[in-house]
Amino acid sequence: MNKYKEILKDNSKFKIWEKLDNGCYIGTLGYSEENILILQNLLMSFAEHYGEDIDYEAAKEELQLYEDSGKLFIYFDENMEPVSMNGCIYNMNNDTVDFISNNGKELNSLYFYGLSTLPKYRGKGACHVLVNYAIQFAKENGFDFVFARTDLKDSMSEYIMQCGGLEICKKDDMIIAEWVDVTDTKGDYRLHMYMPLNDNVSVDAKGKFYLADKETREVIYKNKTNSKEKVYGKY
Repeated sequence: MNKYKEILKDNSKFKIWEKLDNGCYIGTLGYSEENILILQNLLMSFAEHYGEDIDYEAAKEELQLYEDSGKLFIYFDENMEPVSMNGCIYNMNNDTVDFISNNGKELNSLYFYGLSTLPKYRGKGACHVLVNYAIQFAKENGFDFVFARTDLKDSMSEYIMQCGGLEICKKDDMIIAEWVDVTDTKGDYRLHMYMPLNDNVSVDAKGKFYLADKETREVIYKNKTNSKEKVYGKY
């Protein structure tokens, strides 16, 4: 059986799928008490960047999400230490970008929900490898597109996504953005990036979307109709 199709069906708590030329490994993690702690440790970069508290319960909830609705890809170093992750969700709902089927067929997507690398291992290409691996996983299993969400400005992962072939979702040549509440007192704007895996996918804006200038990244318009129609209010 095709390796990537095996990964889709596999429910192991831990499995190595490939040894890389540099001596590191790619594997997957399922749900277990031990893996909750591993995930909590890997998510520390989110806590650093957004000031978001990633406690045991938050990691437990996220790991259960991958168990039920996706796949957690892990990059292990030469000593089999987990140093990077790409947590993927199948058919994740999106509030501001409308992914449209050009032939009416229901679309299947893979969303890069959690991409993170431990500080000591950053800059060594682990996230690049995991993004490309997940894209190949999606292609081999018949997904129609992959997508991700990252910061509108000063993104830590936009370059990684671009290298993998993802492009920014736009409407009328402007970036489709959304506002995200990170904590009770803090939030920021995000953008989406996507990569169609066939000719059947196009994008539009929907819901409570914003539009930002593609060069300056400044928010220009806010949708006031809660629809996809071209009716904007000056922001």
